Amino acid sequence: MQIAQPSKLSVAVLQLALLIGIIVVLYFGQSLLLPLVVAALLAMVLNPLHEKFLDWGWPNGLSIAGAVGVLLLFFAGLFAAIGQQAASFADNWPETKERISTQVSSLRKEYRLESILPKVPVIEESKKGAASTQSETGSMPVSGGGIMGFISSTFGILGDFFLMLIYVILLLSQKDRLREFVLRVAPDEKRGLTHQTLNESRDIVQNYLRGYMILIGVLSVLYSVGFLISGLDYAILVAVLAATLSLIPYLGNIIGGLFALALAYSSGGDISAVYGVLITMGLAQLLENYVITPMVIGDEVDLNPLVTIICVVGMSILWGPVGAIVAIPIFAILRIICSHVDGLRDYAYLLGQK
Repeated sequence: MQIAQPSKLSVAVLQLALLIGIIVVLYFGQSLLLPLVVAALLAMVLNPLHEKFLDWGWPNGLSIAGAVGVLLLFFAGLFAAIGQQAASFADNWPETKERISTQVSSLRKEYRLESILPKVPVIEESKKGAASTQSETGSMPVSGGGIMGFISSTFGILGDFFLMLIYVILLLSQKDRLREFVLRVAPDEKRGLTHQTLNESRDIVQNYLRGYMILIGVLSVLYSVGFLISGLDYAILVAVLAATLSLIPYLGNIIGGLFALALAYSSGGDISAVYGVLITMGLAQLLENYVITPMVIGDEVDLNPLVTIICVVGMSILWGPVGAIVAIPIFAILRIICSHVDGLRDYAYLLGQK
């Protein structure tokens, strides 16, 4: 007896239900999946270093420790580079906030933007003195609940970081077993194609993330030099932040540029600092788009711009800022998988740009 084939409508309904199910799992499984995905991406980046240590004759445990040690040195160097300016920025935040309030208020009056820009209260000198006197004679400005909340959030961040490191170590130690498992569950006639898919996914993530690490380093130097010449306060901190935001396609550079412009203007409204930031960002973007990106990253992920924006915005809604950063590698792997599965090649065409 001939079995009836499912209709196109049934297939579409099942695919839509599967998509909704995946979104639900990603949203409610964030606490488990997010550090695991970040650790998997970092493990792919560290894998060549791990393999190099093994080729040198190091034991597997020592090779993993060496690769993870390089990762820790990278984070330590990054925190050391921006830590001092970040602390200074935190200490001077009340003064910076007041300058921003003053500049916003002057903009509202000068260009009559009362209906567009929100009214920001400006603390006058006499009121500031009274407020400081009251805070000195009154209760503590920071409540016990606020202190406990800060401590809790700090330990939460540290806990997530160490959990991610544990995942990285375990993934590096179990990578051969995980790879063999995927090959075993694949049909016999598809094992060669599965092996090719795994290799392509690994290579595209490694090249993409390694290229962006180089890009962030180059942009940090370019931004730092330009911002220092422009006289921007906390130039190194803003430069590293703006360079790191470039991991978010299209939107990251806009956010970083607006933050640098706001800080330059709030420093006293000196137009030369604003022009300096604009020139620095413009020249850096020209170098990034036409020189640095083609050389160190190329067109590895092969995602078209529309899909890129949708993926970044969607993952940021599900997983926050980190989701926006990991969106491109995840969907690049998804495109590769779809390109090797018979019923999903149309989706690979939709995701790609070739």
